[in-house]
Amino acid sequence: MRVIALTGEAERCEDFLAALSLHYTVATLRQEHENALTFAANGVSDDLLCIKSPTRYVVTRYAHENANTIPRELDRLGEQEDVDFAVVVGSVLASRIVSFREVYEARLERSVDFEKHFEALKTFPEWVTLGVLVRAVRAHPDIHKAGAILTFTGTVRGEAVALEFDIYEEEAEQRISSIARDLKTMKGIVEAKIYHKSGHVKRGEDIVYIVVAAAHRQEGFEALRDAIERIKKEVPIWKKELTEQGERWVDM
Repeated sequence: MRVIALTGEAERCEDFLAALSLHYTVATLRQEHENALTFAANGVSDDLLCIKSPTRYVVTRYAHENANTIPRELDRLGEQEDVDFAVVVGSVLASRIVSFREVYEARLERSVDFEKHFEALKTFPEWVTLGVLVRAVRAHPDIHKAGAILTFTGTVRGEAVALEFDIYEEEAEQRISSIARDLKTMKGIVEAKIYHKSGHVKRGEDIVYIVVAAAHRQEGFEALRDAIERIKKEVPIWKKELTEQGERWVDM
C-alpha cells in the first residue's frame, strides 16, 4: 500500500480520486461534518474522520490533539486490507502524516497533469508495517526452505513520552540494506527485511521491524540478535528521549 497526501482544489482532488480508482484499489481518509448534530448531542467534537475502504465505511471522532490518529488508521489498512493506495484528503489531515514514513504529497491545481503523479507513484515506496514485511518475506521464491519466520519489533518504553530519531537518510538506508544482505549470507537464513522509523515516535509506538525467514528457529534467533546489535552500532541514527522532566540525547 502506498499513501498519498492529497491537497488542492476540491474538484480536482475528486477528479484525481476517480481517475486513480479506475486502475487501482483505493481507500480514502477525509474529514467530515455531516453528522455534526448527532455527535454534538453526545458532547463529542463535530470533527469526524471518515474512512472508506473496499471492506468498510466508518465515521469516527477525529482527535486533533493526537498526531498518531491518522498513521494508526493507515497501519490498520496496510495490515488488514488489500489496498493499492490510501489517500488522505485535505490539508488538515494531510499535515498530520507528512512527517510519518513514506508519504507522497500531491497538491492539485487546475493545470496539474494527473499522469505525472501516476507515473511517480508507480515507484514510490510503500507504507511499511510489520505485516507488509512478513508478506514480503513469505513471497520469497525459496520460502519453502524456511521452517520459521521470526520477527522483532522495537517499541518506545513507558518511561519516555516519545522518542525523536534524527536519521542520515541516504547513509542509513545503505547501512540497513547492507545488514539485511549480510543476514542472508548467514547459515540457514532464507530472507531478511529491516525497517526503522524516523521522526517523532510516541510512547507505545513501534520503532523498528526486523523479519527473518530461517531454516531453523535458532538460526533465526541468531540473525535477529546480530541485526539488532549492528543497527545500534552501524546505522547513523541519533535518538532524543522526551520525558515529563525534559529531553536529552541518548545512545542507541
